[in-house]
Amino acid sequence: MRATRRGTTVVAVGAAGLMTMTAGCGLVGESASAPATPSPEPTLPFTTGIVADEIAGFARAGGLPPGDTSVTGLPDGDWRTCVAPWKGYAPAADSAGAFEATVTRLRQHDWEIVSSHAEGDVTYRTLAKRGWKLYARYRAEESAGATVSLTAVEDSCRLPGEIRGDYEDPA
Repeated sequence: MRATRRGTTVVAVGAAGLMTMTAGCGLVGESASAPATPSPEPTLPFTTGIVADEIAGFARAGGLPPGDTSVTGLPDGDWRTCVAPWKGYAPAADSAGAFEATVTRLRQHDWEIVSSHAEGDVTYRTLAKRGWKLYARYRAEESAGATVSLTAVEDSCRLPGEIRGDYEDPA
């Protein structure tokens, strides 16, 4: 069998007749290796800052006003580095819809629902993503609005007892 190369098309002539093959590199039957498969993009660390930015961005895109992301007035400790809080007041005009739109946006960006329920005037949604739990709460106020909190806590984080109930889902 004789093989010749013409561009990227190989024409081989042998006893069985004419055969045309397309090859990316080298000739068929050569010892050249196949092209390497590109490696997947490395996964960036999912840091507190990235989580906080996602929460604030999706809250804003969902229709909620800017919120407070501070831990001012809360107990000191290492736990502050593994918590991304967001809390705000939403005016009555479709505040429940803005809360649900925010949860929907989170779900569209790989946050998975772990639990969902309501107790009295509070709606709870717990979501998870890459080693974090996000505790979303919506509390309708008797006045003309609602309080919304979206707090992400890293799975390995040890919250002080006096604030655990403020962040985690009671269910």
